Amino acid sequence: MNLLNKFTLKNLKLNKKRTIVTIIGIILSTALLAAVFSMFFSARGSFINFEVRRKGNYHYYFSDVPTSALKTISLNRKLDKIYLVKNIGYSLLTDFSASYKNPYKPYFYVKAFAEDSLKNLGVHLVEGRMPENSSEILISSHLNTNAGIKLAIGSKISLHMGNRIFDGENLTQNNPYIEGEEFLSSGVEKSYTVVGFMERLSMEDYSSPGYVAVTYLDEKDSTENVDVYVRYTKDALKDHLKITAGILGVDEEAFSIVHNVNIFSSLSEEKQQEYLDKISDKKYSYDVNSYLVAMETGIIGDSTLQALGVAVLIVVAIIIFTSVFCIKNSFDISITEKIRQYGMLSSIGATKKQIKKNVYYEAFILGIIGIPLGILSGIFASYILIIISNYFLSDLFGFDLVFVFSLGSILFAILLGYLTIFLSARKSARKASLVSPISAIRSSNDIKMPAKKMKTPFYIKKLFGIGGDISYKNLKRSKKKYRTTIVSVVICVAIFLALSSFVELAFSTIKVNYQSSDYNLSFSYHNKEEDFQEKIRKIPSWEGIKRISNIFYSSLEFKADRYSKEYMEIHPEIGKETNTDLEDMDYLRVAIVDFKEFERYAKSLGLSYEQVKTKGILINTIFDYKSSTGGSVQVEIPKFSYQAGDTIKGKVPLYDEKRIDFEIEICKVTEKVPFGISNYNYDAVLVLSEAYKELITDSTVSNVYIDSSQPNKTFEQLEELFKEENIFINNIAESFQMMNSFYTLIAIFLYGFITVIALIGVTNIFNTITTNMNLRRREFAMLKSIGMTKKEFYRMIRLESFFYGIKSLLIGIPIGCVLSYLIYKALSSGSVIIRYHLPIMAIFISILAVFVLIFVIMRYSIRKINHQNTIETIRNENI
Repeated sequence: MNLLNKFTLKNLKLNKKRTIVTIIGIILSTALLAAVFSMFFSARGSFINFEVRRKGNYHYYFSDVPTSALKTISLNRKLDKIYLVKNIGYSLLTDFSASYKNPYKPYFYVKAFAEDSLKNLGVHLVEGRMPENSSEILISSHLNTNAGIKLAIGSKISLHMGNRIFDGENLTQNNPYIEGEEFLSSGVEKSYTVVGFMERLSMEDYSSPGYVAVTYLDEKDSTENVDVYVRYTKDALKDHLKITAGILGVDEEAFSIVHNVNIFSSLSEEKQQEYLDKISDKKYSYDVNSYLVAMETGIIGDSTLQALGVAVLIVVAIIIFTSVFCIKNSFDISITEKIRQYGMLSSIGATKKQIKKNVYYEAFILGIIGIPLGILSGIFASYILIIISNYFLSDLFGFDLVFVFSLGSILFAILLGYLTIFLSARKSARKASLVSPISAIRSSNDIKMPAKKMKTPFYIKKLFGIGGDISYKNLKRSKKKYRTTIVSVVICVAIFLALSSFVELAFSTIKVNYQSSDYNLSFSYHNKEEDFQEKIRKIPSWEGIKRISNIFYSSLEFKADRYSKEYMEIHPEIGKETNTDLEDMDYLRVAIVDFKEFERYAKSLGLSYEQVKTKGILINTIFDYKSSTGGSVQVEIPKFSYQAGDTIKGKVPLYDEKRIDFEIEICKVTEKVPFGISNYNYDAVLVLSEAYKELITDSTVSNVYIDSSQPNKTFEQLEELFKEENIFINNIAESFQMMNSFYTLIAIFLYGFITVIALIGVTNIFNTITTNMNLRRREFAMLKSIGMTKKEFYRMIRLESFFYGIKSLLIGIPIGCVLSYLIYKALSSGSVIIRYHLPIMAIFISILAVFVLIFVIMRYSIRKINHQNTIETIRNENI
């Protein structure tokens, strides 16, 4: 080890705290990179597993293959596995059941699976066991839930098997049932014993006319045509089109072109037909498990992975950008700290190249420590995230993420980790190599400020006194150190605002697409009898009932001439002279809310019940469709321009086709909806109290909405309560829970990402401020030695902190807002557009966090400095 490298190691040991903070920054950066890549490869592996479980572990299947051709196919070295399935035929459900629920699925469809096929083609037991011979059968549990036919394990069934015939041709599961026109050919009778129940097979589509049942296929006894499912080897999958063409006995080039959508769609009709003719004389019918093939042929083989890949690239760019500044500041501080030493080394013969290599050596040493720890932390974090995700995903989609330990994710993390460190150290290395020995030893490079530019503005002295004057001059004369700290804070603030805005916009987008209700049970009734009303009054006292609302609906027809600017831009035809009076009419959905819930709703808007009981509350936000390049997009806009105090006059239609005049003053215009109202977003809503129920509606239908902490128990109670009534009770607790789980899962990922980015920023700011304060020890000691009191000293530091914070926020907040708007535009480029809102809460958090963080770090640094001896500090020039 040469002298310069020993010098570097010694400096790292002597400056342990700065070294540790720098390593923490590298660990956080690498951990985030490793976690992102690990989650990506785990997602890819999970999609593959899900597809294999759902459809089967095969790439292609060929139907009606003669048994004589099986040997040729099995000898193909490009095939990894072969699975055989035989179609036994159809049997009418009426053969053993007099009635069934679904008239569009009147058949049993029996298929025989070989032993390997049962394990690899998506057959999943619910109860019982797999068939072991050709007289045993596995029934789909779908037969019970969809057809209403109940069979037990051990049941004996006799089926008259045949083929579906229509117009002289055999029909398959891909052909829906043609009632009254198709018939079953005469076949053979088969007797089976039910040995188990399975999940509905993917090969049984919702439009398929037969419920698939599975029996056992003995390959030795098979003499008829079979369906062959094949899995290609890993290498062969790269040329799967060419190999499939060979099995089918068609032109390889034509087959490849026909199955390349981009190439085939660009050809003329004549050329397309020419290629189709070349592959028309194929040996067998075939199909492809396209999703599995796309997933296994590479990262860019599937659109889902492509979208994930783009997201990963964006996230990685943010991580590298943020991390480079964090680690770069550490190296800048390190160079500033050792500038005199580099000058001395240059004066005794160290070359520019040696000094530059020395800085890179320091970066390499920090990377050796930080990157492995970061990778381990990132992989562990991704493993925990997958466990957490599965907790939510299993309830949402029946989809489980699997953790995939990928060498690729580790290599990517190492490569990008060292790239980040290299980019961080590059400028510092160049700066160190260009240092002049004389100026470095004299420490004259850092402060180059003409006296004229050191003049303090009068308002600084007037507002902050002599402490403010000194603070301002400190910042002006040490611009590089000051700029480093400012840049650190600006980046943290801007990234935080941008990512916070992204989170809010993502949730707003989800809200547009997947609205969840604030209730979990609902029902409607129109019984006004006292006995029935007494039952309704019992419900609020039940255990678990948190809220209950009773709402009547009506509508208000009025001549609308107060549309918002946004609505008029989408509907410019409104108000034109060509419109008739009828076309100028518009409607408001009227919701009449019971007294208790209306009072609670008014209170939530800052209003008293007395203020609004005879007035209306207008929910004015709607979703509409706006023309855009490539189609229409959904936008969130206000529909009308009414304000509080305005009056709406119109007519309310009654059920006997009469319409009564109605006039209402608007007390409040809001986006907030009362409990129970959902799906209002495509029309404005006028909310009234129950006092208007008898006046403007003769509807006897009441809609009840319940929020229960025990929805399943409450559902059972409601069924028992209304068992003699013809009332349908809607239990949406399950879907509500699924949507909440979806929100929570997204929040975990997004806020987790923001937290790690914030931690990287905090280490950056801590490293920058503490080291800058440490480098100014002699300066502080001199100020104390000439009479600056402790109070004046602390006042000066607080003012410096204030200047740091103000300037950082004045730069960081606008940049963050611009970034948040750019993210908004990116999210709004799809099929949904929502209104842009400034991230006010994130701005407030940023302001608070910046001042608290800077003041805390400054105070921590000063406490350390106060413990040092003033005379010794002044004497020590080699800080």
